[in-house]
Amino acid sequence: MLDCRILERNFQRIATDVIGPKRLEAYAAEVVAHLDADYCYVVQERDEWTATVLFSTASAEPMPAFNPVQLNEMTGESPFFHQQPFVARRALKSLFGTCKQVSGFRLEHYTFKGWILIGWKEPVEHTTFDIENALFRFGDKVLINYLSLQRIALEQQYRFLFSVVPQAIVLINELDDVGWVNQAAIELLNLEPDELRPPAAALSAGMLALRNRTLNKEAIQETAAQLLSNPNFMSKEWIWTFPEQVLSVLTRPIHSPYFKGRIWLFNDVSELYTKTQQLTEANREIENLISVIAHDLKSPLATLSFIFNFLPMHGPLNDEQTDNIEYGQKTIKRGLDLIDSIVYFNKLISSNQPLTMYDVELDDLVDVVVDGFVAQAYQKEITIHRQRTDQPVLLHTDPESLVRVLDNLISNALKFSPFGRQVYVETEWRGPELTIAIRDEGPGISPDDRVKLFRRFQRLSAQPTNNEGSSGLGLSIVKSLTEKMGASVEVDSTLNVGTVFRLVFPAEYVRIGDEEEVSNNRA
Repeated sequence: MLDCRILERNFQRIATDVIGPKRLEAYAAEVVAHLDADYCYVVQERDEWTATVLFSTASAEPMPAFNPVQLNEMTGESPFFHQQPFVARRALKSLFGTCKQVSGFRLEHYTFKGWILIGWKEPVEHTTFDIENALFRFGDKVLINYLSLQRIALEQQYRFLFSVVPQAIVLINELDDVGWVNQAAIELLNLEPDELRPPAAALSAGMLALRNRTLNKEAIQETAAQLLSNPNFMSKEWIWTFPEQVLSVLTRPIHSPYFKGRIWLFNDVSELYTKTQQLTEANREIENLISVIAHDLKSPLATLSFIFNFLPMHGPLNDEQTDNIEYGQKTIKRGLDLIDSIVYFNKLISSNQPLTMYDVELDDLVDVVVDGFVAQAYQKEITIHRQRTDQPVLLHTDPESLVRVLDNLISNALKFSPFGRQVYVETEWRGPELTIAIRDEGPGISPDDRVKLFRRFQRLSAQPTNNEGSSGLGLSIVKSLTEKMGASVEVDSTLNVGTVFRLVFPAEYVRIGDEEEVSNNRA
């Protein structure tokens, strides 16, 4: 009976004295000597029909892949097999063509599947227990060696990949006692050179020192408090500013079978941040300039309007003069409307003031807006159809903003509708959401126009049908105000059929009111 304690001691000596790929070779030589064998192979199963020899004591040259069907048949339900006499079929002849006795041990691991194979040219008298015991012990060494080499290979890949990434990357496990960093993070956190796995204390000190150098500590502390209270916290646009640079910081948890912890990514956005600040300042100056020009234009336009009104007082005017004055007044009104739109839009986008939100009875508000367009619709022989919900609805909104949005949408529906068509203003439920739809029978919106629909000062291909004016700001105002009210705006359009603009209010802003509530809101 073989003494496996001697084999185990020799294995321990090899683990201490031998490093790298030579270690597997030393383990195999020890097993061959222990079992008086002639051949030893480590075979990896790639798939059901393919296996490759990872290691062989018979030859240093790579051996071709083969079909492992005979090995699977010999293994059966037990991981160990022993055959004497052994007859090698075609697939195994290159390995054991001269062997009369073969033993093997199946390795089953999520990272490695295969066999350890031992062959004898002549039969030996070792018991199957001794052979299985030796192969079992050798199997552990094979798996450990394979995993060790895999780890080394992955670490080398990790070093290479993360060394070329310009962002500083930090990985910290869930216990905060193990960390990994790349070269950029070493420089950013002032860690020991080339120490990709710094001590936890050094890593924590580096992170704390970095945060203490920031200029916006209070803002960072607010976000850090969320991180401490929520293990699943993920940062969005977390900016750390320093005297010499600006960092965008992303952090999120990692939950996988192999690693649980958190990743930090520090991206230098100094140049982008500076350009953004410059563009913001330039835009602010442009908006201020537009506002000043708009206000300054109001005075001469008002003077012209006064002169046109004063002219008939000097005596009767002929038809041509009267038409010219009317045309001049219309032009002045368009200019004043455009100026009002510009001033309002500039105020809208530059102001951070919250809207004044409270419950209003929706049908009454929409009816008032629609009534204001009766005369304009009459001039073009357009009928405005009004559809209400079955029950009175209380909408939590800013009435002034909602009126302005509806004004713009109904005005557009009338402007772009041909004479004699229909316009529909419909309030209806869509599941728990409430929608206000303004539908026309106009020319529709082309695909090219759809992409620029809500941009400022955009002229679309469709034109008003009665020489009405358009500032190019109405839909921009609609989108901005709708989003401020917590709603959204949708557009459905078919060329030569018509367009629907639909305001969608989430369920939390809407409720069905009883008669007393509705009466109070009307009052």
